[in-house]
Amino acid sequence: MMRKSFAWAAAELLAVLGLCGCHSQQSIEGTQSQYMNVEGKRMKVDLKPTGAPGEFDILVVRDAMVVNPDPESETERGQEAATRVMREVCGVKGLNPQVLDHRLVRQINYYVRFKCV
Repeated sequence: MMRKSFAWAAAELLAVLGLCGCHSQQSIEGTQSQYMNVEGKRMKVDLKPTGAPGEFDILVVRDAMVVNPDPESETERGQEAATRVMREVCGVKGLNPQVLDHRLVRQINYYVRFKCV
């Protein structure tokens, strides 16, 4: 009987830990999203116009749960993904992206505000 109680408690603990590990990804409301691979990691990139002409916000989010992330590596991957999207967005009109603001959010998500000039 003791063995069955222990197994049941262990199963409950695993279920609770599994649910705690699940969380919604951060995103920018009202965005267009696309997925891309950067250095073998799948990234979700949200793009949204800011309301100012030719100005956009980008949020790059890892599409996987990460334990103990390396902020430097995450920044590099975020910059690579954001750069691809900025070139694509501005390149349509033959313009170049100019970064207005950028930062790492929660040690894993990369945010950029840019405009096409």
